[in-house]
Amino acid sequence: MKDKDALIWARRKLLERVENPDLEAEVLLRSLLGISREELWTRDHEVSEEKLKEVVELRAEHYPLQYITGEVEFFSRKFLMREGVFIPRPETEGLVEVALEVLEPGQRVVEVGVGSGIVSITLALERPGLRLYADDINPLAVDLARENARRLGTRVSLLLGDALLPFQRKFHAVVSNPPYVAPGEEVSPELKYEPREAYLAPPDGLSFIRRLLEQAREVLLPGGKVVVEISPSQGPFLRKNYGARIFKDLSGRDRVALIVL
Repeated sequence: MKDKDALIWARRKLLERVENPDLEAEVLLRSLLGISREELWTRDHEVSEEKLKEVVELRAEHYPLQYITGEVEFFSRKFLMREGVFIPRPETEGLVEVALEVLEPGQRVVEVGVGSGIVSITLALERPGLRLYADDINPLAVDLARENARRLGTRVSLLLGDALLPFQRKFHAVVSNPPYVAPGEEVSPELKYEPREAYLAPPDGLSFIRRLLEQAREVLLPGGKVVVEISPSQGPFLRKNYGARIFKDLSGRDRVALIVL
């Protein structure tokens, strides 16, 4: 099949199944062919109908685009992505932006729930003077974060472990995009393919954040900071009970909490 015919076919199959069928059809085709956008539109290519059908049908069932292409973009950088690891959302760039505002060169920073490594690696690249540590309970995530750090030429000390329990040293800050979704809360259909422990925090969406803050008191230096991504509904609780400063996302919703302990 010619690539332009393939593009038309893929768009039609994805229509009313995904939010942006034109863009996603092009991304899938370029990923399948291993070519740039410029190459797609300036040269002719032959596409395997069987492989095209396989990836388009997967995406039509809301299988995550990032798992199909094997990559995700964050802070204008390409990161490897694999099935079994939580996929970062654009909102998490706000978490990094707040962290960059409050962190200082030379500080020790620990990320809880490193996932693919996008937060710690971005902090390390944007602020080379920071000393970054991170962990995750998911061994697939730790391995992927280590690979992403190596590919992007930076260093993060990575451990397999639960929240802040593995760490004995003192830190200046804790950063995390923790599980904060309550059971029964409406979520995107893609999430059914992602690890539940990375986003679900029964019974009320706040259980992990509460535990993280309790543990942070033990590992933070005086005046240490906790920067966490939150659900928009959780801002009032954290402001009232922890004196959190709340930052909004691009849609004007509460999205990041800064807590000084």
